[in-house]
Amino acid sequence: MDFDPHSIKWQCCCCSLPSGMSLLASFEFAFCAITGSITMYNIVHQKPEDLTAFEVCLVGLMLFFGLTCIMLIIGVQKHAHQLIYPSLLARGLTTLFLAVFGVSTVFSSTRSPHAPADMEAWRREKNHANDEPNMALRLVLFVFAMLFLTVIIFYCSYLVVRLIHYEQAYARLKERRSSLIQAGMIDPDFPSPNNYSASRRASSA
Repeated sequence: MDFDPHSIKWQCCCCSLPSGMSLLASFEFAFCAITGSITMYNIVHQKPEDLTAFEVCLVGLMLFFGLTCIMLIIGVQKHAHQLIYPSLLARGLTTLFLAVFGVSTVFSSTRSPHAPADMEAWRREKNHANDEPNMALRLVLFVFAMLFLTVIIFYCSYLVVRLIHYEQAYARLKERRSSLIQAGMIDPDFPSPNNYSASRRASSA
C-alpha cells in the first residue's frame, strides 16, 4: 500500500503528526529550560554542602531532554528519523528519574527510629503508630501520581514511535519517486510520477 502523508492515520489531535510533535517538543523544551534555569539558580545561590543528588540529576536530565527536543524538531524538518530516537531515551530516563527520586522522597520523610535523638520519642509513639497512616497515604498518592505520569510518558513515547515510522515511510516514498524520475529520464516510456496518471487515463480511454 502506498504511503500517503495526508492520510488520517498520520493525524495527531487536530493537526498532522509531524506538526503536532514539533509543537509538543517546543512546549517540552520550554519546560526543560524553565525548570533547569530555576534549579541552576538555586544551586548557584546555595552552599556547596547543601547540594543534593536530586538537583544535579534534575539539571542533567533537563539539559539532555531539551537537547533531544531540539533534535526532534530538526529531525522533523529534515525528515531524518535518526535524530528522533534520542527522544525515546530521554522519556525512559524521565520515568526512571521519577521512580527513583519519588520513592526516596516518600521514604526519607519518615522518622528514623535509629536516630539517637529521636529514639525515646519514637518509642513513646510506637504504640500509637501515628506514622503508618501518613506513610500509607503518601504511598497511595505516589502510586497514583506515578501511574498518571507514566501513562502520559508512554503515550508521548507512542507518538514518537509513530513519528519515526512516518519519517521512515516518507524517506522510502521520496527515494521511490527519485528512482522513478531517474528511470523516466533514461527511458521516456518508463512510467514516471509525472506521466503515470496520464498514462492510466490514456489506457482507460
